Amino acid sequence: MESDNQGYSVSNSDKLPQIDFSFGAGKGYDPINELMRAMILRVIDDLRSGGEFQEEALAYIMDDSEETEDDYIFSYPAICKHMGLDPVKTREMILHPLKRISTRRRAA
Repeated sequence: MESDNQGYSVSNSDKLPQIDFSFGAGKGYDPINELMRAMILRVIDDLRSGGEFQEEALAYIMDDSEETEDDYIFSYPAICKHMGLDPVKTREMILHPLKRISTRRRAA
């Protein structure tokens, strides 16, 4: 177990992978991965904004129904499945981050 820069204890299994999902495991740039990544980052921004955007973002990431995953490729569960992430753990890290999640892309 290690500590983050704010003094919280963090196990390595609780951390989200720190990789750029726009590039599929060394296969080069994938626009679908980039779109999915952008959607999740937008959800994070909307959760911070409050009001109607916050309500819609919360509804989006709380929808765990299997029908949604099967019917809509860009549902939260489908995106997590595509990227190899556990939807429940990812949701918890989004809703209760140990440090602020950066949603802005750095210029290349």
